[in-house]
Amino acid sequence: MRSLLSLMHKRFLSSSPSSSSFTVECLVNSCGLPSKSALEFSRDFHLHENNLQSFQSVFRCFQSHNIPSIRITKLIKRRPQILNYNVEDNLKPKLQFLVQNGIVGHHMCKVFVSNPVILNADLDSQIKPCFQFLKSVLGRNRNVVEAINRSSNLLTCDLKGCLQPNIDFLIREGVPFDGVAEFLIRDAITVQHKHNSMVNAVNDLKNLGFDPKAPVFLEAVRVRIHMSESIWKEKIEVMKSLGWSEEEIFSAFKQDPIFLKSPVEKIRVATDFFVNTLKLGRQILSGDPEFFTLKIDKSCRRRYDVFRLLESEKLIEGGVKIEEVLKMRDKEFLVKYVKKYVDKVPGLWETFNGRKQQQSLPGLTEVWPALYFVSKSFLIIARLYNHPTQWGKAARCE
Repeated sequence: MRSLLSLMHKRFLSSSPSSSSFTVECLVNSCGLPSKSALEFSRDFHLHENNLQSFQSVFRCFQSHNIPSIRITKLIKRRPQILNYNVEDNLKPKLQFLVQNGIVGHHMCKVFVSNPVILNADLDSQIKPCFQFLKSVLGRNRNVVEAINRSSNLLTCDLKGCLQPNIDFLIREGVPFDGVAEFLIRDAITVQHKHNSMVNAVNDLKNLGFDPKAPVFLEAVRVRIHMSESIWKEKIEVMKSLGWSEEEIFSAFKQDPIFLKSPVEKIRVATDFFVNTLKLGRQILSGDPEFFTLKIDKSCRRRYDVFRLLESEKLIEGGVKIEEVLKMRDKEFLVKYVKKYVDKVPGLWETFNGRKQQQSLPGLTEVWPALYFVSKSFLIIARLYNHPTQWGKAARCE
């Protein structure tokens, strides 16, 4: 394949087609972009005499750090203005800084693709201070790289206004340092919230009786800080209208904060199903709020219908509780209650899939090989379509 640079020189010197068609041809033939993506790209940015040299410089700069052409074009597609940046004064120093601190190859490209704002950020006043602060909290470079890979906007965040004050505040409030560090790696978005939002969330939780030293505290911070005051109050009022007392609501919240992350309508539907259909008491629900994280229509109702069908056939062993069945892993439920009886109970497979019985289906043991073959075939075709050069390799491996 001709190199991108020689192709552009040849194309540029030979004729004078429109800059749009020139751009598309370069991106398709040399950079590997699909035609549709190249066309979309050409609407925002055109290669022509004025920016040809800049494009060459930028492309070479990223290639010099072993970043594949397809990833470079993905970055350019996301931020075409990158071609206007000065390589010597902007790009090269930032790339060198990232390389020196362990962000190389795929990780480096991921940083630029996921957060092109870094191109506008000043190296000395923004990027370096953020990196140094992260290292002061996380210790080893490896941890800093992991945090940046998960949330590259850590390098362009409001360090003095949000990130640093929030970290310092959580530590002062008694949250263990290791817990704060882990929280920073796993959930940087929450830690970057406005400082007054963080303060309000922590104070609200402490007023509810949360202990900042408890492992569940930061999970509660995550839930509370992402919820407006109006939504928070609405959910509490909805729970009360469904018969819950504040004591029951907050007792459940302290056990599993994700409980109140559910939308209001999900809370209504879940309560109706568990209380009115399954006849579970509020004591059971408040004692195990994990129930509210389950998928009601796509999972719980179907499992309940399967359970009732098997009960009617006297196939459920004594002592099995429906609440235990609802919280099983999908694979375990499939094996224990569907695959085991699908050849014995008419309509079981349809019930499991949320359909009314239309006609008898073959047993799961007969259908499974065919389903596996079809799905595997689709995967092979998709892989070969995206990577034509692997025809021979795929034929040998599959």
